[in-house]
Amino acid sequence: LEKKVENKLILQEKYGLEINPNIPMIGLANRLTEQKGFELIIKLLDFLLKQNLQIAIIGSGGGIYVDILRTIKRKHAKKLLFVSPFREEIARKIYAASDIYLMPSRFEPCGISQLISLRYGSIPVVHAVGGLLDTVTDYNPKTGRGNGFIFTSYSSNDLLFALSRALENYQRQSAWQTLVRRAMKESYSWTLPAKKYIALYRKAIRKRKLNNNK
Repeated sequence: LEKKVENKLILQEKYGLEINPNIPMIGLANRLTEQKGFELIIKLLDFLLKQNLQIAIIGSGGGIYVDILRTIKRKHAKKLLFVSPFREEIARKIYAASDIYLMPSRFEPCGISQLISLRYGSIPVVHAVGGLLDTVTDYNPKTGRGNGFIFTSYSSNDLLFALSRALENYQRQSAWQTLVRRAMKESYSWTLPAKKYIALYRKAIRKRKLNNNK
């Protein structure tokens, strides 16, 4: 966690963004498709980039989104990082440097990007569908519970509201750091479920042996 600010500063310098450790950085590393919510993102980008924040996007995909993002990048060179095609090593740097991770997928059967973002301490903002809803719980600042920010209606207005909540909570750095630490500790690996399956299997074997001996 102590490397997160350093990672942000390095990324800002490398890609010509304003060097500022305190400015919130929103990351996104995904395919540039309508399924991944880029229709909503494009609608909001100009407005978002007028705010005190930076956005780092890397992805491959539809030419229309690439062209639009390159055009917007020229207008907001100090605030928008856009790299295409996708490169894993740059994606990892964006995860490591960003404070908030954007994944407003229209549908998402599973989703792994939000899990990677949690591991890197980049708090996800997601649409309440599929695997995103299975793995991200809405943050409640009063109780301190939750690991991200969720919006339910697939619309740019709802996405903006969820993102605004994330940015507002980012300003409360003490509570935000607690949220980040909790997110980084979460585990979605097969290690624990596999142990449970093995324990259940051994229990079934013992029960069968017991029944056969009666």
